[in-house]
Amino acid sequence: MPAPSATQHRTALFPWGTHRRYNAYVDYLREKYGNRVQKVSVDAGFTCPNRDGTKAWGGCTYCNNVSFVPPYCTPGMSISEQVAAGVEYLSRRYKADQFIVYFQAYTNTYAPLDHLKRLY
Repeated sequence: MPAPSATQHRTALFPWGTHRRYNAYVDYLREKYGNRVQKVSVDAGFTCPNRDGTKAWGGCTYCNNVSFVPPYCTPGMSISEQVAAGVEYLSRRYKADQFIVYFQAYTNTYAPLDHLKRLY
């Protein structure tokens, strides 16, 4: 079955306004804020229980960190610096003006709660 055209996407089949059987987060944000909201990925430098041996070794088959590290997200930058660099980069590249912070690399909540509170 071919993918719906842009016109078909605007002709809502489902209550969330598309022909998809799910409400995609990108569509939800567009509806809520009136236009596209760009994700600013940040990396707090944590590992993952599927990489460090707590649960497994080597990570998940589908998880290739190199493939989803954006060019503005470099080791040693603070979260604030990553957000600022990401907003600047995405504003230039996509003409974006609305953003949401997205915890990307590995598992950015894989640390003790006190440490996470200080960091975020």
